[in-house]
Amino acid sequence: MRKTVSLKFRDIIKANFPGLGKNISYWKFMRHLLFGRRDKVTGLPMISQRCIAKAEDKLNILENSNAYNASKFLVKFQSEVMSEETFSWSGWNFKDGESRVALVEFPQEVIDAIESESYKIMLKDRVYFDTGNKFSDKLQKVDRELIKKEAYTYFNFSSPEAQDLLEYMNNVPVNSFSKVVAANLDATFLQALKIENPEKRHVQLEVLSTIRDELQPFYKPSDKGNTVRIFPLNYSIPMLQKDLRKSITKGWYEFDLASSQLAIVGKTWEIPEVQEFLKSGGKIWAELINHYGIDAANLKKTDEAKYEDIKGVLKDSLYSLIYGMCKNNLIAFLNEGLLPFGVKDAGKKFLTHPLMKSLFEAREAKIAELNEADTAGTIFNKVIKVAGDKTKDGKPTAARKECIRGIMAQQAQAVELYLLLPVLDLAKTTKDFAITLWQHDGFSVNFNSEGRKDRWINKINQVVADRANELGIITKLEGGLL
Repeated sequence: MRKTVSLKFRDIIKANFPGLGKNISYWKFMRHLLFGRRDKVTGLPMISQRCIAKAEDKLNILENSNAYNASKFLVKFQSEVMSEETFSWSGWNFKDGESRVALVEFPQEVIDAIESESYKIMLKDRVYFDTGNKFSDKLQKVDRELIKKEAYTYFNFSSPEAQDLLEYMNNVPVNSFSKVVAANLDATFLQALKIENPEKRHVQLEVLSTIRDELQPFYKPSDKGNTVRIFPLNYSIPMLQKDLRKSITKGWYEFDLASSQLAIVGKTWEIPEVQEFLKSGGKIWAELINHYGIDAANLKKTDEAKYEDIKGVLKDSLYSLIYGMCKNNLIAFLNEGLLPFGVKDAGKKFLTHPLMKSLFEAREAKIAELNEADTAGTIFNKVIKVAGDKTKDGKPTAARKECIRGIMAQQAQAVELYLLLPVLDLAKTTKDFAITLWQHDGFSVNFNSEGRKDRWINKINQVVADRANELGIITKLEGGLL
């Protein structure tokens, strides 16, 4: 979420909401309403208990006791800054763990100002929204340290396997980001302005505005601690869509594990058809696109954006197939996802591909195997309880099947991290390069030494290849200079 705005914009907010006064908590919360995360379905501002506690500077109370009451703050904000007619909120959904959403009606002058502000990136009169203070490198550093401090409050939730990774990624020197952002931000911003979908454009512009203010990403573990994966804490480069991410990180190297999830389950679930396909050098996305009668190679060459969109649907579908989505839902998802590209009956056709048929059969066998177990383990020797009951005929209930699906994902994600950890070990031995982004099955690198770059690239590729060979998983790093 952006930190700075034009002085003119802040003055408009101040004039329309005099109740903000000098209350920093109110200003912080107003910034969240204006620029914070939106619900994907309704487009309304999401106001989690954590974001409200953060505005009040009461995260310590929230984290260390059950005494924090977000509703009290919302009631005060409503009465002193807005009104019942212009500001209200939904209830917290404890069952689904969903955040509140805010129902806000802004005056037309504010709506117009928000729209105008969204299209500004480099502001000469930048001020901090919360305080009105002029932007400075010194205050920017203070903000980064506060975000970093917040990141450490999540460490209690993290799995031991991810601790070193979190520690490293949250301590990457800021100059690894400042140069690349300064060089590429303007061009990336102009590229984002061309996004046709207004909601996507709004989100991406907000991310870019936040990168301008904060520069680097910080990471946190899963809130529930049920995966070794780590996630961006703040609006930052990993949250940009692929083309914008590549634009703003031009000059870095990006590495990805080839067909990582397919390769992992191909070995761990012992699927010979998948192993043979990967051993022969097969590319799964091209294979599936060709399966629909579309020339994948030609499409990638002539319309890379369309290729990536189709690949995105197929990637989600493959992962959904692997981790237990029922047939009917998978078919419906594919039918809807590929119809805009002229593909009819995409779901049923997807499941006729020999590799997908083998995957489905192996998945069902894995679910049955886990259903008979009391516990399961990951490659890091973490023991996970198989929770939930069975039906009278021994089948898993919906709750047990959901648990099994989660276990299967945890197991594969643990292998994914295990494959890449040698790169982290390598990075900790040198200042010649820094890992600048971490994206589950891939990462980006900023090389500080041009003369030793090629040697390090070879080492990075080799340590992952050695780990993959050790496990018998047919994958390798792909990628290169952005």
